[in-house]
Amino acid sequence: MEQIQGSYLYLPEGELDRRAETAYEIYRECRVCPRGCGVDRTGGGRGFCGLGDGLKVSSFVRHYGEEPPLVGQTGVGNIFVTSCNLACSYCQNYQISQEDRGADRPFAVVAEEMLQLQAGGVNFLGWVSPSHIVPGLLKSLALARKKGFRLPIVYNTNAYDSVETLKLLDGVVDVYLPDLKYSDNRIARDLSRAADYVERSREAVLEMFRQVGPLRVRGDGLAERGLMVRHLVLPEGAAGTWETLCFIALELSPRVPVSLMSQYRPVHRALGIPGLARRITASEYQAALAMAGELGFETLFTQDPEDEVHNLPDFRNPNQPFPLDRVRNHESFVC
Repeated sequence: MEQIQGSYLYLPEGELDRRAETAYEIYRECRVCPRGCGVDRTGGGRGFCGLGDGLKVSSFVRHYGEEPPLVGQTGVGNIFVTSCNLACSYCQNYQISQEDRGADRPFAVVAEEMLQLQAGGVNFLGWVSPSHIVPGLLKSLALARKKGFRLPIVYNTNAYDSVETLKLLDGVVDVYLPDLKYSDNRIARDLSRAADYVERSREAVLEMFRQVGPLRVRGDGLAERGLMVRHLVLPEGAAGTWETLCFIALELSPRVPVSLMSQYRPVHRALGIPGLARRITASEYQAALAMAGELGFETLFTQDPEDEVHNLPDFRNPNQPFPLDRVRNHESFVC
């Protein structure tokens, strides 16, 4: 089958540039994400994420660890940006999200890296944890498009996104891949420093759903367009899995595929937090699967909680932070 092309190719001439410029103006009193720090990032101001108005990138890499409809045979070309608008105690990417590992990249250089990933034959371009740096990614995409870039965009996010910013991505992003983390703001505050996470993340996912609907998959198994929601099961029920799954099934649709992840590992600050300093048990994961079954989801992507080979990254090697990157961590089944 033909390569899927990005929706942005069908925008009117100049529209992608206009969106990028509109997004960039948000930096002048930054509200690009729900933090709403209000600093002028164009004038050297720094908010929660610590970044200015440029792009700081940790890695450009072909990645095989995503869900099957994104990976196919050739993988996803992921851009792992530096920093994050959350500060999760257990973040597996903490080296880049909280330790500032990465390098400043001009928009034109990032555009060239996008083209290189495309030339390598990947199926999609993934923006990983992009919520705090959307304007720069849009500027790079606009430059890359002028040079023949055509891959669809996967917006791989922690779901702590601004609806205002997401509206600028309507017709630009083909696949939204949010990770709905919590159903309790107290836990979100304690573990990720986001006391309004539940409301903001759900508003964001509703906007994503409005734009693209449930994920649609072609006959060859590759995603075409739509929303797929991830949820990481945490020990002791900290993620609020039942409430999150109810939100997806009842306020979105049971047709939205859910990726129930068992890959939690106690890393970073989680090693010192009671209740988080262990992996989840097989029974905890089975309980999550039973919840999804009860709610009637049509498609689930699952992981084996007993699997010792989960692909924890090491961004000290930016060229290959995933040393076991041909291991598939997901299985899918239709309920």
